[in-house]
Amino acid sequence: MNRRTFLRGACGVMLGLPFLESLRPRDAKADPATTPRRFIAFFMCNGVNMDRFFPSTRYGALTAASFGADRAIAPLAAYRDRLLIPRGIHMAPRGFGWDPSAGDDHAKGMGCKLTAQPLVQGSQYAAGISLDQFIANRINPPGTPALTLMVGAKTPNVRGHISYSGSEQPVSGENNPWLAYKDLIGVTDLDEEALVRLARRRESVLDLVGAEYEGLLKKKLSKADREKLEMHFQTVRDLEVDMGNAGVIPRELPPERTAEMEAIDPATVSFDAEFKKIGRMQMDVLALAIATGATRSATLQWGSGAHGPIFKWDGMSHEYNHHKLSHGNTKDDDSGSAVDGYEEMIHDIDRWYIGEYVYLLDRLAGYDEGGATVLDNSAVVFMNEVSNGKVHDFRDLPYLIAGSCGGYFKMGQYIKVTREPDTLQDEDAPHNQLLTTLANAVGCTEEGGGPITNFGSFGKPGELDDLKA
Repeated sequence: MNRRTFLRGACGVMLGLPFLESLRPRDAKADPATTPRRFIAFFMCNGVNMDRFFPSTRYGALTAASFGADRAIAPLAAYRDRLLIPRGIHMAPRGFGWDPSAGDDHAKGMGCKLTAQPLVQGSQYAAGISLDQFIANRINPPGTPALTLMVGAKTPNVRGHISYSGSEQPVSGENNPWLAYKDLIGVTDLDEEALVRLARRRESVLDLVGAEYEGLLKKKLSKADREKLEMHFQTVRDLEVDMGNAGVIPRELPPERTAEMEAIDPATVSFDAEFKKIGRMQMDVLALAIATGATRSATLQWGSGAHGPIFKWDGMSHEYNHHKLSHGNTKDDDSGSAVDGYEEMIHDIDRWYIGEYVYLLDRLAGYDEGGATVLDNSAVVFMNEVSNGKVHDFRDLPYLIAGSCGGYFKMGQYIKVTREPDTLQDEDAPHNQLLTTLANAVGCTEEGGGPITNFGSFGKPGELDDLKA
């Protein structure tokens, strides 16, 4: 049985399973070289509070002190041995109009971040494929694109897109977790019976694969594999319950439209009040997709550039949206008045996002793959549109890499990758080199064979060798 194993059930439902050691042929040995490696981008907008984001400790091994209570990364303390923090990376093409590209710095921060390509005059969309889709083309099953998810409101232009299938071909992130989930379980085109059973009767997809599930449990599974299956199915149950409680799965379907299940009004799913709830569902869907081999490349985009929610949860009670706070102003165009204490508010937002990043890492770390976890075999990259949002700075970008991607990356390190004395620089360490490194980490190769030498049309060839194990 291969790693992309399904339970196939009624109405065409297919549910992917995690890797089960017990089903490996007896004479097959665990081979780290053939273990699937994955890339996940965890993308947020509008910059961070740079004074309190990175460790305050020296470069080198991460310690408990690196995650001090005043640091945005404090919630990551438990992952310090599975974390790599590079410092001094700048975006290519550069912002501030220093490199030829259409669009303002917000547009470039969104469209160039995963492409390392300029924006095209006119459309202002990126002139090339993004890393996530490039990886999917190289290592996913044929015809399987990267999973592209979003939380919050979609801006219908370059500021609402980070993923590209090609030049001026943005991929719109799915912000409805029920639609993403239907696609994951293989029932995008549900027939009437499946819709009735899943929605009106409130059955679970687990009910539809029940016979095969019972057959699986009769096999000689190890205690660890049985626990893994239970965790996997509990995740599915919890995800369905959460989506149902959120109104994402309708309790009743109009009889005349049962074949077209609309999960939720886009105007509702993108409301600020749904931001955290939908985000958690999306991360559950993403973890399931990665763990079951549905894809080996995914992006999760939180909000749109020059936008973002008004944070009114988890102890925050802000009056202005994320973009306004990033400028410390009551107006998006800086024509308003100053917002007192905005730096602390930005720090609270940064710390909240790090907490959600930890939630995703916890999900991925819960799946064992024969001596390592899905997280260990992945590179989960926290990234932002810009660094200092107040000035739209493209230098000293905030990156975090969780997971060694099968041993490709160093772990437990805080590394200055630029040779310049100041990390706020644009002389070396362009971000396209990080994209190149990530492409090679998951096992991509050039068309004629050999490692990827240069991803994107801006920056410099080669990898960020200081990050490699």
